[in-house]
Amino acid sequence: MPSLWERVGNTPIVEVDGIHFKLEYLNPGGSHKDRMAISMLLDLIDRKGKGGAIVEATSGSTGVSLSLYGKLMGFDVYIAAKEETSPIKISLMRKLGSNVVLCPDVPPDDPRSIHSVARRIAEEKGAYFLEQDSNPANPKGQETMADEIMSQVNRVDTFVMGVGTGGTITGVGRRLKKEFGTHIIAVTPEGSVLAKRFGLIGEFKGDIEGYGAFDIPENLNLSLVDEVYAVSPHEAMSWASELIRKGIFGGMSSGAHYKAALYARKKYGGIVVTIAADHALFHPKLLD
Repeated sequence: MPSLWERVGNTPIVEVDGIHFKLEYLNPGGSHKDRMAISMLLDLIDRKGKGGAIVEATSGSTGVSLSLYGKLMGFDVYIAAKEETSPIKISLMRKLGSNVVLCPDVPPDDPRSIHSVARRIAEEKGAYFLEQDSNPANPKGQETMADEIMSQVNRVDTFVMGVGTGGTITGVGRRLKKEFGTHIIAVTPEGSVLAKRFGLIGEFKGDIEGYGAFDIPENLNLSLVDEVYAVSPHEAMSWASELIRKGIFGGMSSGAHYKAALYARKKYGGIVVTIAADHALFHPKLLD
């Protein structure tokens, strides 16, 4: 009988408004982060063996995936999560046995940030800090998604993906660009560091869960990114609600992907692929 982590992937692609959505929320842990969590854990086992403790800094979905698969693989799991993380995700992490510390949404070098707190936990508990923003096993794990996409559609003219750790847009994007010369659009909150890097003018109006706003992660290969599209939290929520009405139960980031993908479809045409990253049920405000 296969282990649960061997059942991750092989998610379907469906078409809505001419956009091809890969339904990553159908993974056992409820998001595309299952792929990278398993990749990082198996890589750690290969290098250091089984057992011990791990810690990660996360805005939500990675924490759920690591809590699920880390426990199954025999690790004690510590999570430093943002205070505004979905309460359902926090409850799931704790129900799965993880030790969760909530932190304010401040820049990474602030001693109160999830990254600073995770580093302190690693020192105090002797835990291994997985560091998903820079861990090469993160984008490596997401390459399986690219393989699936290439088997599901004839070509990909544009791939639209938000930037949190940079793992998915890098792991999937480099495979698609090599195979099809795919145009890669990175989605980010308005006013983020990434938006400003690409010359987009806009005031920071708040975070979009799963996206980074204060830095550009090491795992993001900027040479793959052809264009950046900025979305406000209000827009992400509004378009996610519209997506739910059309039968795609993606969360807040999926709404941002939807808006950016519609823009890409209108401007460039062709086959536009994006992902419904995590489940709407993780986001109570979407269901109000």
